Amino acid sequence: MTPMKERAAQCICGGLRVTVRGEPADAYLCSCAYCQRKSGSAFTYAAIYPEAAVTITGEYRTWRHRGDAGRFLDNAFCPACGGSVFFRAEAWPGMLGIAVGCFADRDFATPARLFWASQRHRWLELPDAIALIETQ
Repeated sequence: MTPMKERAAQCICGGLRVTVRGEPADAYLCSCAYCQRKSGSAFTYAAIYPEAAVTITGEYRTWRHRGDAGRFLDNAFCPACGGSVFFRAEAWPGMLGIAVGCFADRDFATPARLFWASQRHRWLELPDAIALIETQ
């Protein structure tokens, strides 16, 4: 039996660490205005895992945001460096989203889609294999 692959994501200072087992259930990009502000970039890149496959170590704080549909998103960040590492979404009970950049893994799964393509930066061109979803 082949052991499940383990990956570790962490904040900038290393104080908050998230270890995952197995492959993500989903990986996607989002260009909504909220995600642009949260990431300080043109989009976020997230991987979704079952909470049972995730181990969190280190201190973190959360900030709750309500999306356009009125559902909450709890963003977890390191209180020392401010790095946003993971989130819980009301829309995905029992799942945890991890910021893919925190894995620093060049071979991470390709995102399947870009949500809020209608708000993406005009210069952002993606491979044809990534579906463009105008909203969410």
